Amino acid sequence: MASWMNNLRNLGRQAPARPGQPLPPNRANSGSPAPYSPSSLAPPNIGLAPASPSLTAATTVGDPNLQNPPPNKVPLFFRDEYATFMVRGNFMTLAAKPILVEEGEWLAHQLVEQERLLSAMLAVVQESDRNTGRGICNEHSCPTMSAGPLATYQWMDTQRNPIHLPAAQYIKHIQTWVKGKITDESLFPTANFNSAPPLPVPQNIANDNNWWLGKTSGFPQRFENEIKNMYKQMFRCYAHLYWSHWLNFWEMDATRNLNTCFIHFVNVGRSYGLLSDRDTEPMQPLIDLWVARGDIPQLSESVPVAETTAATASATPATATTAAPASRPAPTTAAAPAAA
Repeated sequence: MASWMNNLRNLGRQAPARPGQPLPPNRANSGSPAPYSPSSLAPPNIGLAPASPSLTAATTVGDPNLQNPPPNKVPLFFRDEYATFMVRGNFMTLAAKPILVEEGEWLAHQLVEQERLLSAMLAVVQESDRNTGRGICNEHSCPTMSAGPLATYQWMDTQRNPIHLPAAQYIKHIQTWVKGKITDESLFPTANFNSAPPLPVPQNIANDNNWWLGKTSGFPQRFENEIKNMYKQMFRCYAHLYWSHWLNFWEMDATRNLNTCFIHFVNVGRSYGLLSDRDTEPMQPLIDLWVARGDIPQLSESVPVAETTAATASATPATATTAAPASRPAPTTAAAPAAA
């Protein structure tokens, strides 16, 4: 078990760094926060960059054809034979909060780790081709930030008006925005950290009418809303990778890497209520497949999330196949996986 957990944690650490690229943010970094208002959704000052990501999709994503596509229209990445991983084990061992760690601190750690893994997957489509000078994801291949035909995401400009951006530009802004949040001392405080704070007592939480997630660890009252919005935007990046670039990952024999990072991301998001059902709709068939196979747990509304997480983590590890797809998709399929 330890070996596959280490493999996942090490994934992406050797990704090539570009000249001038800042180091990945981490919970121990006590450097200066990004130069922008911590309470605003606006990203750091990056030239003429728009102000913030839109909180909603521009188009309806509740169409039943997305939830239950016809058998002959199922994208390849929603099929069981392609929904495999690079590791074997119980993913709840990576999501379950250690007993002696406060939940806000644990989720702060998860945000940093998830940002690192997502950046490694995005680097696959961002690396510039030596001949064209463009990445796989560019303004020509992906003129809008979308996740299939029914989900298109917009950005908010400085006047709070929704606008369309090419996916590559949208994703770059999201990465800058998320890293700015993580390195913001007012949101992810690290400078004054000396030792782990005492764990909150349930009775004290019940008696405190002004309680919020991470309070005892020094996180601000807005912390929960901020990390939920960060998680929502990171999910959109994963959804775009699947719907627009899955075949690029398949050609590089990296679909299992993508699946492994995404299932870990989704498992944490579902376990701690960081993702809503509406957020996950573009990728719901894949999530439902993993739940049906027992790769991630079926969450019950009647059982607290913390109890579900702890119980599942102590269960027998799930078995995940690591076999590569048996055969190459047909050439006619390769041009449009969504219509496979």
